[in-house]
Amino acid sequence: MTTLRVYFDVSPEPDQTADWALFDADDSVMHSGHGKVGEWPAADAREAVIAAARGRLTTVSLPPLPAQRLQAAVRYALEDQLAGAPEESHVAAGPQAADGSIRVAVVSDHWMQTFVQQSQRCGIRWRRVLLESDLASPPPGGWCWCAASLAQSGFVCTDRGASMAIGPAHGGEPPEELIAALAGSEERRPGIVRVDVGGATPALLNRAKAKTDIEFVAGAPWHWPNADANAFASAIDLQSGIYDAAPPARKVDPLRVLRPAAWIVATALGFYAFATVGEWLWLQWQSGRTERELVAIAQSAAPDSSGVPPALAISRRLAELRHRAGLVADNDLLPLLARAAPALVGLPPGALRSLRYADGHVVIDLQKADANQPARIQEALGRQGLIAIAAPTATGARIRFGLD
Repeated sequence: MTTLRVYFDVSPEPDQTADWALFDADDSVMHSGHGKVGEWPAADAREAVIAAARGRLTTVSLPPLPAQRLQAAVRYALEDQLAGAPEESHVAAGPQAADGSIRVAVVSDHWMQTFVQQSQRCGIRWRRVLLESDLASPPPGGWCWCAASLAQSGFVCTDRGASMAIGPAHGGEPPEELIAALAGSEERRPGIVRVDVGGATPALLNRAKAKTDIEFVAGAPWHWPNADANAFASAIDLQSGIYDAAPPARKVDPLRVLRPAAWIVATALGFYAFATVGEWLWLQWQSGRTERELVAIAQSAAPDSSGVPPALAISRRLAELRHRAGLVADNDLLPLLARAAPALVGLPPGALRSLRYADGHVVIDLQKADANQPARIQEALGRQGLIAIAAPTATGARIRFGLD
């Protein structure tokens, strides 16, 4: 199995060239070169190596935690160490060691988002995205200073799993950032600093030792493809959290998936429409039958009431028969007034100008007063089972009410 690893200091572009190295199954370099995306050799997997200046490494110690809670706990533990707002940094954590320590890689969230988007535009899918400084292996109890040459920027890695970017050396002197970091590490003072920088001279190593009182020894000039295979294997994948490189979703034909459901829905709607139409037709037949029976009853009770609605004809016939028997009908004056009394009892003195009764209805004239008074009385009459009609007049309002 082959792996193509490509080095980036900026986000990928279709016409951008980048250093690459092709590794075999043992993580040994087979070929290396420099070219555009279309010029890269074929490989079974692709991994990106991000310049050390784009991020840093650190280590936190936490009590044993389940994997699903690890990321949130690490971010909480690092809140006071993140530059700017916490959401501006992307934090990727490695597995928790037996002693509770967790190695963490931190990069700008904006930069990571841009890198992922540009990779997708270029049609590149990365198996892993690694930080360059995560490939360095400092000596036991010491630090390593890594750079291709003294004139180029580099980085420092500590034996405690931390890293920092530093600038180039000037005038044969070690970088000021390195001297300052060593001066501030009294409690974690390294025993040795290995200088993996091209062009490091014995004179520079001696001057660095004189300034820091720490032994500086020469190492091999840093070149990321030459990192140890174990370093590649244990490096933290920056594609975590929202940038997790999940396998692409299998394409699904929505029509094929939804076709059975569509048939079920269509069948249910058909049954519903059929039942609705059937129920409507049955109600129409029942309504027509009731209407015909009511007409027959009206014609039997009041033969000479043609052209009058059946309910009204029956009501009039009932009132006529009750009058013949010396009884009052429901639409006589006194029954109507008795039913309307609760609605009229609140009228102020002098508000009622006149009251008339004719044809089963009472008509009252009101003095001009509160503009909302007729509406209130009309509503109150309706609650008593009376049908009331209100209309304004020049002198106030007129209300007609009855049973129909």
